[in-house]
Amino acid sequence: MRFPGLLHRSMIIGGLALALTTGSPSARANVFASNVKINGGMTNISVAQGTSLSISYILNEPSSSGVTIKILSGANPVRSISIAAGSAGTLRGTNTVAWDGKNDSSANVPPGSYAVSITASSVGYNGWTITTDDNNDGNYSWNPMGIAVDRNTNSPYYGRVFVGNSSPGPNAANGVLGDQVGIQKLNADGSYADEGGFSDGGVAWSGNGFGPWKIRTSDDDQVYVEDWFHNGDLYRFDPVISSNSMLHVFRADNAGSANLSGFAISGTGTNTQIWMTDSTVPGGVGILKYGVTADGTCATNDTGLTVVGVGGSLDNAPYDVALDQGGNIYTVQNLIDPGDAAVRVLRFPAYDPSTNGGAPEFNATWAVGAGDDTYAGAYGLALDPTGTYVAVACTGTSVSSGYTNGSTTIFYATNGAVVTNVDIGVSIPSRLTTNTIPQSDPTHHIDTDCDWDAAGNLYYLDYSPGVWRAVSPPGSNQSTTMALPIVQVTSSGQAPVITSVGVSNGVVTIRFTAGLSDTDSAFSLLSSPAPNGPYSLAVGQIITQVGPGQFQATVLASGQLQFYRVVRSGASPSPLVINNLTVTNGVATISFTGASTDSASAFTLLSSPTVNGTYSPAVGAVIKGSGGSFQATVPTNGQMQFYRVVRSGTSPSPLVINSLTVTNGVATISFTGAATDSPSAFTLLSSPAVSGTYSPAAGAVIKGSGGSFQATVSTSGQMQFYRILK
Repeated sequence: MRFPGLLHRSMIIGGLALALTTGSPSARANVFASNVKINGGMTNISVAQGTSLSISYILNEPSSSGVTIKILSGANPVRSISIAAGSAGTLRGTNTVAWDGKNDSSANVPPGSYAVSITASSVGYNGWTITTDDNNDGNYSWNPMGIAVDRNTNSPYYGRVFVGNSSPGPNAANGVLGDQVGIQKLNADGSYADEGGFSDGGVAWSGNGFGPWKIRTSDDDQVYVEDWFHNGDLYRFDPVISSNSMLHVFRADNAGSANLSGFAISGTGTNTQIWMTDSTVPGGVGILKYGVTADGTCATNDTGLTVVGVGGSLDNAPYDVALDQGGNIYTVQNLIDPGDAAVRVLRFPAYDPSTNGGAPEFNATWAVGAGDDTYAGAYGLALDPTGTYVAVACTGTSVSSGYTNGSTTIFYATNGAVVTNVDIGVSIPSRLTTNTIPQSDPTHHIDTDCDWDAAGNLYYLDYSPGVWRAVSPPGSNQSTTMALPIVQVTSSGQAPVITSVGVSNGVVTIRFTAGLSDTDSAFSLLSSPAPNGPYSLAVGQIITQVGPGQFQATVLASGQLQFYRVVRSGASPSPLVINNLTVTNGVATISFTGASTDSASAFTLLSSPTVNGTYSPAVGAVIKGSGGSFQATVPTNGQMQFYRVVRSGTSPSPLVINSLTVTNGVATISFTGAATDSPSAFTLLSSPAVSGTYSPAAGAVIKGSGGSFQATVSTSGQMQFYRILK
């Protein structure tokens, strides 16, 4: 929606290519790492022992107390890399640090699977402080009406910022992203996303100030975007905002006669709930709740259930809504007349139809802001992840010259007491205020929406200059981010690298390179219908050597889209990968993938109060699932917990076959286990087919100690595949 009195913004000279005219103050935020990559990628990687790797990540702000990178074998750090503040690796933006494949004793780490953690620390700031720069191209948006941040720490898009621009700006024809109607996609440092900084998601947004409107992200990494011009039309996207992911979730038949201005999302999957505000004055119904069907959309003609009604504490109409983890409902009333005596910000108890016969709630737990123009024009609100704070973005009061007194205020969620006001009367000069005719007032703010990231930073939109800003809470802080890729270190040889994939006459051909001394029997081909797995051995695969270090794998096409990986034989085809973690109503839900042949009983959920602490089985955990996709649930105990999933009964040193040779009719299989294992702990299994039935290999002898072992067995004259069982 365009606001009166601000048309001078169309007089911005020269667009966004102008030089900086005014700097912004330096500050420190709640720092965190995101966009973590290993060797430039976000998928698991296999490397030979002693190989150096690059670890890159984005810091939203300089890490003023330094960064520590840990290489973990299970829960145990084998290498710590400490980087002093001010050095490369601790700076705002993209940082790259090398790991030489060695442990803290300067020896090559042994073969196995390794995880990477990045802990960024800051001395903090004395008060709530704006940490972004309005002069940054990525912070500009001509008509910003919605903002959301991806808080899923198990997502490759963790920390991504989504901003909706709802009107074409003066330089739209010149390709300025902040002037395009649609969704801007930005990294936590304000740089544009890797795949591009803008998408319309394949939706013809109204583009008249009402669409795209509010944006919200769900715990399962979905991005919901509203078009208010079409009365609350709601679309769902993946975090790339790809057009092929677009789902029309909420339509005109769901709105009925309501005028739906704001929304919130709770739950995931088929348990997703959509909360909408009817801002009709007079005659609106209040706050509505909707469920979704199996395909993620609202049922046809489902017009929702009224959970908070108008006529009690809510005496005008709700404009936006948010929920905390306990289900408490927060809302605002958009009152723009100076001195309006009605309350502006309210909290209602969690809705429980069993306690009130399904009737709406009318009495707020607390309601604040009556007659206080500081909170006039309340336009958007958001809860921080801990449920401590609720932020409210306000456009201000409407006067003859436009809007005045706009700002963003932070309240305590428990009682509505004011924590601080972020920008009321604060001068924030930039080229967007200086390079106008006439110049704009840098103390004039019209704030339209807000959200929080997982580290506790606040993000909000200021329509007046057309920007989004990040705000740091006070105090020292640190945050640990686990890299999604797992590093598989092999005992020898060059890691296989796929160079091409082709399909012809129903046959898939994968060409790859490896070490010059490698043979075709050293490798296995894995396949999966999804890029992040789970991966299993490709049935019917044939791997041949076409030259020194050059190989070719062929497999029949299955008729459906498949993704392929090449691993050294003996490497785990399906490492355990946690994909998502959510907490709802006191229950933590951890989704993860394993092998397609695994059963739920194969796993144990571990927990620890610290990320690098001692992990033990989580009390009361229940694990369900099949086909490689699993879900663990466990009651939360009131304090922060970190979780890991392990295979039940596995040792901290997984069994890894390092090499297989055949000489004079004897097969020799070298493998590693735990340093405390004895040879009698193992059994060599064999099968004439890679996916066949494995049984103990007759005449096998296993020797070794100190974690290094060797199995020998006479060959039978036909090809055999081997596995080690503990």
